[in-house]
Amino acid sequence: MSGGLVADDRTVPDRVKDRWAQFEPALTRLLLLGAFSLSLLAQFVTPVGDALEGKVYLGGALFTLVGYVLYDAVRDLRSTLQPAARQEVRAADLGQHFTEALASDPRIDAVGFTGETVVEQLKLCLERRDVRGHPQVRLRIIVPDFGRPMEVPGQIVGGKAEDDPDLRLELGEKVRGYAYAMRALDRRLRHDRRGELDAEFRVLHISPFLKFCLIGRDELFDGIYDQVVRGPASHPPEREVLDLMGYDALLTHWHIDSGAAAREKIRQRGLLFDTLWGVARPLDPGG
Repeated sequence: MSGGLVADDRTVPDRVKDRWAQFEPALTRLLLLGAFSLSLLAQFVTPVGDALEGKVYLGGALFTLVGYVLYDAVRDLRSTLQPAARQEVRAADLGQHFTEALASDPRIDAVGFTGETVVEQLKLCLERRDVRGHPQVRLRIIVPDFGRPMEVPGQIVGGKAEDDPDLRLELGEKVRGYAYAMRALDRRLRHDRRGELDAEFRVLHISPFLKFCLIGRDELFDGIYDQVVRGPASHPPEREVLDLMGYDALLTHWHIDSGAAAREKIRQRGLLFDTLWGVARPLDPGG
């Protein structure tokens, strides 16, 4: 919407935190400088010292002056230790974040093209023999409904995109293969008493360009499939197809502890996933 005011839909606590962050530096400096000035004045002006009934004013003055000088350094250190509001990570690096989340029995929600990015990284993570504890993971993935016509992915006919039933069948089989791999992994984990994996795929007739992954409602990895590739089909009859690539794409990583912008982005994606999940259909395991 142009020419109007953008509504501030942040929660009241978020607005209060942002306002405090804006005024905190100046207020803290003012208090420290005031304490220093008062202590120094009390040291040399007897009436002031008598009024305060103190005796170690000079030490207090020096202490507050040191605090004033070091204040910026402490703030910079805190900023360094706190996660950035957002950062870019490769999709292939999701595994390390999954591994870190296993201690809390995570719920992983994802929207993708076939689910490959999340499935492959989670599989590598859970198959490691040094995984501690008995993680219980709930995985939910939404993928496009490859049982319905679509032009991307599709085939090129006369220079224009058209639906390609054979390509859709191939992609649907790939998704069912990932779902089967997750069920097989769950059986192995339970048999070895090393964990549990409750995985479910659902399909929805949506554009496959969007991709994101949520770990609980604490972390978000957000991106798109940024390459549409033209090339020969993988099997006869010979034809030119359009396919999407995104396994090596960069994802924007948001963490809930990184400020109001991160919290809002995670909240929005969480609401989007819950809405799509509610209207999506279970994956047909038999095609």
